[in-house]
Amino acid sequence: MDWRQLRHSTLSRPDALAVGLERLILSGELAPGSRVPPERELAESLGVSRGSVREALRALASRGLVARRPGSGTVVLDPGATPRGDVLASGLAATAELLQVMEVRACIEPSVTARAARRATPSDIVQLHALLDAMRREPTRQEFTDLDRTFHRAIAQYTRNPLLLRLLDRVYEIGEPGRRKTSLSAARRRATIEEHQAILGAIEARDPEAARAASEAHLDSVLHRIEEQRKKSSDGDVDGVENAGPAPSLG
Repeated sequence: MDWRQLRHSTLSRPDALAVGLERLILSGELAPGSRVPPERELAESLGVSRGSVREALRALASRGLVARRPGSGTVVLDPGATPRGDVLASGLAATAELLQVMEVRACIEPSVTARAARRATPSDIVQLHALLDAMRREPTRQEFTDLDRTFHRAIAQYTRNPLLLRLLDRVYEIGEPGRRKTSLSAARRRATIEEHQAILGAIEARDPEAARAASEAHLDSVLHRIEEQRKKSSDGDVDGVENAGPAPSLG
């Protein structure tokens, strides 16, 4: 892990570290159960004070993303891992067509986004802005789809309802095979960023109905592209649509 990627931000050092570490957790780069380096080691890697690292880890612990355990260090948690969530997710099919997965997302995510607009904290808004900024920096196709998935996963997390997060995690997992067949044109990237910006703007404005509408518009756009490509393609490949499933773990 190159921890230096956490250094660049206009935020205060503790806030910037917390935002960067949260992104690694949301994206799955820091998997549940993995350990964050000791404060001294991480501070030396980043060229910051141990106090800044300690404050950032304290903020993540308060958000339920890490557990600070005496004698065993700081361990990454899975905010969507609950016994009830696992039972809920286990009832979904193991595989499904990409179109079916997107229709499930279209039924669920607008309501999730509306709830996030009511419950998101200032730190949550900062994280969503950071993810959207990263999508604008011409990342590789894989990086873009991972950022996209992380953006959607973050919104689900900001409902503060682990059942919703686990349910959407499972939906994305089911859509993984379909995602591998998709490509992402430059036009689709621009459209995705614009649609995400509309979602973020509504969440930041604390406007649940606008957030719901922006999410519906985004998912309708993806569904339309999938349906259009299905008409054109006899082998089922889908070109130029947003990913519907997870990266190493879920967006």
